[in-house]
Amino acid sequence: MIRIPDDIQRRTEILAGHPERVSNQPAPVFDAMRIDFLADLSRALLARPESRALPDVVSFAYWCRRSNLTQLANRQGSRDEVRMGLGLSFHICPSNVPVNFAFSLAFGLLSGNTCVLRLPSRDSATAQLIVDVIAELLKQERHAALADCIVLTRFERDDRLNRFWLSVADARLVWGGDRTVEYMRSLPCRPRSREVAFCDRYSLSVMEPQAVLALDTEGLRTLCNHLFNDLYLMDQAACSSPQLLAWIGKPRDVEAAKERLWPALVEYVTPRYAPEPVHVMDKYVQACRHAYDNEQVVAIRQHGNLLYRVELSAVVQDQDERRGYFGTLHEVTIASLDQLAPIVNERYQTLTYFGVDKEQLQDFVVSQRLRGIDRVVPVGRALDMNVVWDGYDVVASLSRVVAVH
Repeated sequence: MIRIPDDIQRRTEILAGHPERVSNQPAPVFDAMRIDFLADLSRALLARPESRALPDVVSFAYWCRRSNLTQLANRQGSRDEVRMGLGLSFHICPSNVPVNFAFSLAFGLLSGNTCVLRLPSRDSATAQLIVDVIAELLKQERHAALADCIVLTRFERDDRLNRFWLSVADARLVWGGDRTVEYMRSLPCRPRSREVAFCDRYSLSVMEPQAVLALDTEGLRTLCNHLFNDLYLMDQAACSSPQLLAWIGKPRDVEAAKERLWPALVEYVTPRYAPEPVHVMDKYVQACRHAYDNEQVVAIRQHGNLLYRVELSAVVQDQDERRGYFGTLHEVTIASLDQLAPIVNERYQTLTYFGVDKEQLQDFVVSQRLRGIDRVVPVGRALDMNVVWDGYDVVASLSRVVAVH
């Protein structure tokens, strides 16, 4: 048990958890008590009327249903293997995707660790609702044993606090940009402390035009729903949201597919998404910059304020620097997947696909020996979180195997 010093307590806002002490005792991975807690958290969130207006909360709540957690537990190693957490994990949580702190907490708990989370200073309806429900659950006798294993905090950038938590942490999870990761690495930590860092990443999508043209009305609507989930739920702020769309096929087929897909998408998005005025201006300014700075830009197609398509003649080495938000896609037509290989570096994270064979995509990653692309998922699942993320098996990274012979 670690006592939180008085000066650290005074400088820290404790949102949930014990304000004076925290455990550093590890638990087995996928411990039943922790699965019970997350399953109760799922039910409590889904029961809250506020969740209906917060799709990210609903998505997290569905992810931590007991049935899903049980499936994850059943996939973890041999039943004869002893796997324990490391002890105390310290989490630096991102501000661009408010729900990520909840997934980080779940990953740490399922790995058998105590979790101390520093939430972003900027509050959100998503974070407030999840924090409130967690605080309520920790007050219940059923979950009293976890009261020393979950601490949700908020504090301004303060090296005294960071250094304290790193001095007692057995692991740290850093969600943020490259600068955040680099800075946290500059601070001392325990000799055997482990790190899982989620830094800046870039994602893309590939589509086959004939597959779009072959859709019936309902199939087209489903595809629009999936694209809406990937592009608009997080305003493309999530690292897994696609920034580039590569059409693989003949130009004539691609143009026909575009003429069918994009008006249908805008029609689908219109009643479901209203960009803030500042976002409209930001998107317009970004488009102007792309037109000015990028020689590969052929045209910028505007569908009102909902969708901007930056049409490219080719992709270039620094394509991962060409980003867009609030419904902005860079679009290129290529003859084969292999044309993407030269630009894929270690910053590339998620590849979503529609109409392209999954085995072909797997072969592309392996045969081209790509340094990047850690996830290959169908269009519509770009934002689906799991214990395997950014190429890490997070549970394995945050736990240890006890060899018993």
